[in-house]
Amino acid sequence: MFSKIAFILWRSWLWISVLFGLIAFAPIGVFLVSFERTYPLFHLFCKCWCRIVLILNGFWYNLNLTHKIDNLKACIICPNHTSKLDIILLFAVFPKTFVFIGKKGVSKFSFFEWFYNKTMITFDRESIASSFQAYRKADKLLKSGVSIVIFPEGKVPDRSVRLEKFKLGAFKLAIHNQVPIIPVTFVDNKNKYPEDDLKLKLGSLRVFIHKPISTNRLKSESAHNLSDQVFRTIDNTLVSYENR
Repeated sequence: MFSKIAFILWRSWLWISVLFGLIAFAPIGVFLVSFERTYPLFHLFCKCWCRIVLILNGFWYNLNLTHKIDNLKACIICPNHTSKLDIILLFAVFPKTFVFIGKKGVSKFSFFEWFYNKTMITFDRESIASSFQAYRKADKLLKSGVSIVIFPEGKVPDRSVRLEKFKLGAFKLAIHNQVPIIPVTFVDNKNKYPEDDLKLKLGSLRVFIHKPISTNRLKSESAHNLSDQVFRTIDNTLVSYENR
């Protein structure tokens, strides 16, 4: 019973700290998310606040970035999906403004869900029409120079699975727009903030932002090979570092 209460309190504190920033910032935030030109300022706030949220929850990040990222060019960012901490950590560490593609209904908090739907590309997995509309919106943003984040696994896999098989949407979208793919590996999120287990392991969260993979001159039939390349990059990093 005590463990269950501790689990609920621990999980609640993370989202309370996130919501506090959004609510406190709401008057300005609502204005900034209403216009494409001002969205980068909202994104900057999210970056700063997410770094504070990590500290308030007993985490900090260790970023490994070996290649310079061109801030003027759009890209598709492909991280492994490990827990709800992924979104917070990516805001904190990634040096570009981006927009997530994600499913609707990620939060029970209506205010947070409103912000999520307002600032991200959301879709209903059960609706083909909704998925198609999300794809078209992502395509439009990439053409306007805005980067997109897609979790290629689609969802957080079972804890026994190191890396789930990738879906091809992100890679087809990258090839169609001839923009690079940037793999991102979250090494510690699954162990330190698991979805379904009470394991309070505070401390450093290692993040690897890998070398961008070019899609220049690739055709749509190359999506499988591109997916395999990104999968190997992330999987090899997890194998190398997750037990260190």
